[in-house]
Amino acid sequence: MIARADYEDRAYEKALRLLTVRGRSRKELKQRLVAERYSDRVAERVLDRLADTRLIDDRKFAIDRARAMGKGKGWGPRKLRADLLQRGIAAETIDEAVSQAYGTQSPDQVMKRLVKKRFGENALTQKADRKARGKVQRFLLGRGFDPDDVSAMLEG
Repeated sequence: MIARADYEDRAYEKALRLLTVRGRSRKELKQRLVAERYSDRVAERVLDRLADTRLIDDRKFAIDRARAMGKGKGWGPRKLRADLLQRGIAAETIDEAVSQAYGTQSPDQVMKRLVKKRFGENALTQKADRKARGKVQRFLLGRGFDPDDVSAMLEG
């Protein structure tokens, strides 16, 4: 039989291995530990240890993830919010992370950059036909941008 301390140490080592692959939220780590058949109590103690040593921090994780997915991958605010919510991030932390997702760029600037990259320079000009504008609109909505922002950009 495994001693309680050894059992907890194994769970801690498992959590550390998971964190070396990529950053994770507290909720994600707990789900993985429970899936590995560690008890909720042991998982919580391990997570508390990790939080005490600042190896997990949901606020930092949310901001880093929002920047990587927003600025790097071109995800819109709606998609970012859904992703962070699924990962167990608190609503106020999500708001803060999404507000920092694009750095100095606005979501409008990010949308224009994505459209030019995907569809070319003329995609947003008056020359673009209705079918082309529909493709642009579906593309941006699929990326998680707000429908009102997308419509405003296409009209402007």
